[in-house]
Amino acid sequence: MLKIISQFQATAIWKTPSYACYLGEMAVKEGIDIRKELSIKRIFVAGEPGGSIPETRQRIEALWGASIYDYYGLSDIFGSCAGMCEEKNGLHWAEDHILVEVIDPESGEPIPEGGRGELVLTTLKKSARPMIRFRTGDIVSFTSDPCACGRTSIRILGVHGRLDDMLIIKGVNVFPSDIEAIARKDHDFTGEYKLIVERENHLDRLTVEVERSASFTGNDAELSARFARQLQSVTGVSAKVVILPADTLPRATHKAKRVEDRRTGVWS
Repeated sequence: MLKIISQFQATAIWKTPSYACYLGEMAVKEGIDIRKELSIKRIFVAGEPGGSIPETRQRIEALWGASIYDYYGLSDIFGSCAGMCEEKNGLHWAEDHILVEVIDPESGEPIPEGGRGELVLTTLKKSARPMIRFRTGDIVSFTSDPCACGRTSIRILGVHGRLDDMLIIKGVNVFPSDIEAIARKDHDFTGEYKLIVERENHLDRLTVEVERSASFTGNDAELSARFARQLQSVTGVSAKVVILPADTLPRATHKAKRVEDRRTGVWS
């Protein structure tokens, strides 16, 4: 991929956020000066929440020296349903093609603007295969306020996660994207992380494995405590934090798998 980008002097690429990180890291390891030897100016990302997580977007932009734009689409409805403009303040929805609802996944009631709920979509112009109130399983928030770019369509303020990725730890809903924001913001970490859920004495326990950066020279225990404090502040959840050396966790070449659920016989 790096050879093709270099050979054809591509100015734009479309990736998952995880693969954009992986490809940039590989370029650095191969001794490629990304800003001088490659010509990438724009990176479009989709398939994962990362593109709408400011900390992740800024990390990728710094790595590539390029602007990141998040997109949303799903094959059941439409290839590209929503996209980010130059303001980078949410994804503009194609409302002339798709009716958007955000609901409480349990009650089915509408969620007010700014709240998190499940994205439900109805196609307006498909005749061969219309979809009526298709439940995406994606948890989003939205606003109908006009954007500074001048567009007035509904904007989704990022995909916070999927219902099947949501963890309930001691009664608190936690999404991997909540932890990602912490791991990407602090440059003493590589940004790679893994969540492990186990059940002990009828209670769910969360362990966060996170890599320290190769340049970090401090104390692992202090770094772990700092991450744990930030996690508690952002999510309200306490967790065991394990610090790993850089490049310990596998890199994703498609969609990253961040959660390992080790709970067995929960209801037995």
